Amino acid sequence: MQDSYGEITARNAEVIAVTTQDLSFAGDAIDTVGIPFPVAYDVTTTMPRQWERFDNFGTELADAAVYVIDQDGLLVWQSLGDDYTHQVSAATVLKQLDSIAG
Repeated sequence: MQDSYGEITARNAEVIAVTTQDLSFAGDAIDTVGIPFPVAYDVTTTMPRQWERFDNFGTELADAAVYVIDQDGLLVWQSLGDDYTHQVSAATVLKQLDSIAG
């Protein structure tokens, strides 16, 4: 997502990564890697538990998933991982954003 972040924000969208790991001391590493979008830390695991996306693969981590939520706060698309390594291409996300734009 970081390589296509400009294309995503050009569509009036935002990327927010959510992790249940305490990476609060990883700020320098995030800056070094060049992640341009916000990273939220939910070490309480509240959000992934509410969405039933926590520890479904015995990892004690939030499951890998990607959600597109429209400006009204409605979930319009999701990609739920088959395991914790699940990834979605930026091209797929861009396609979904274009589809809700009209």
